[in-house]
Amino acid sequence: MITANMVPTNLLIERLSEYIKQNVKEIQPPEWSLLTKTASYKERLPDNAENWWYTRTASLLSRLYKGSLGVEKAKIEYSGSKRRGSIRPRSVKAPGHSTRLIFHQLEKAGLVTKTKKGRVLSPKGRSMLDTISYEIFKELASHNTSLTKYLG
Repeated sequence: MITANMVPTNLLIERLSEYIKQNVKEIQPPEWSLLTKTASYKERLPDNAENWWYTRTASLLSRLYKGSLGVEKAKIEYSGSKRRGSIRPRSVKAPGHSTRLIFHQLEKAGLVTKTKKGRVLSPKGRSMLDTISYEIFKELASHNTSLTKYLG
């Protein structure tokens, strides 16, 4: 069985964000998401300002495939280095507001469930990730014939 761990993460996130944008109606970016930076340590808006919400959602789903994740852990994972002029840069956590809103939307869509240790993928979410991973793997196998032996 092909899982999300067997395909390149960047391809999975791209395909998953497109799928979410087209098929999951519960996930909608708020109005302010077009005008905001993704963190205080960023200097500009994201390059794909109209789609960054879906990309972050796909990234969180991809991360949730590995295990549970809470808002605080997500803040650490999306942290970065803040430039402070002539002073050395320091590590700063990412804001949790957008992550929390995405988690709420994913729960409403039925893709994520809340536990004591944070959020985990529901069977519906895991199935969606596995299906998209299988499609990506089939495309990769069509270009590289040595991978066809893994397609059952």
